[in-house]
Amino acid sequence: MPIAVKLMGLDKKDARVVAFTNNDKTVAFVPMKHVGPQEFYGDVKKILDSLHAEGYVAYLESTRVTDSLSKDEKELLYIKLRKMLGTHLGKGGYLDTINHRLAGRRYKNRHNLVNQPRYRLMGSDSINDRIVDIPMNRIIAEYESRYGELKLNDCDYVLKPEAKYECGKEPGKQVNAVIMGYREQHLATEITNDKNKKIAVIYGALHEPGLLRELHEIDTTWNYRK
Repeated sequence: MPIAVKLMGLDKKDARVVAFTNNDKTVAFVPMKHVGPQEFYGDVKKILDSLHAEGYVAYLESTRVTDSLSKDEKELLYIKLRKMLGTHLGKGGYLDTINHRLAGRRYKNRHNLVNQPRYRLMGSDSINDRIVDIPMNRIIAEYESRYGELKLNDCDYVLKPEAKYECGKEPGKQVNAVIMGYREQHLATEITNDKNKKIAVIYGALHEPGLLRELHEIDTTWNYRK
């Protein structure tokens, strides 16, 4: 796991900004990581404070379910999500500091990593910034509408949340089409329809190329700002 941490850049302390433009609007994309050093999130706050001062509004990533669900419905949603992603999902975040696990694997936290803080602790403006994403129950519904109902097995039902996931995987291409592509298409549409000309996007780093691709599908003048 220490090698994987370095390969994924989870130990890096500096945040950055990538800008896209179509010569009418500008998107300042801040590549996020859901686990990282506290200094990284402090750097994100500095960037977001600076962007706010320049007149940007921020789009925030969150697949949190906003519908009212029963306890059983929430549990089934969690099990289906774990099946779809084919990986461990800690209910307290990717990093479990109590059981010393990162994404379900044993991990000695020598890099002093933390789970991503709440957005308000990273400088989010509660009046102008907003979550622009798709709730997880709708994501799963979209997946099942495309590829059929997720087939759960006994392993899925009995596996504990903190355990490593080994109950079978869905095809990666299908999963990425929904977890990445479906959400990126939604994000690009929201940017297109927004009256604001300066939009900061605080999203996972892996969404950067897909967002630009979806923006370019809508308007071919979108590109990286030089």
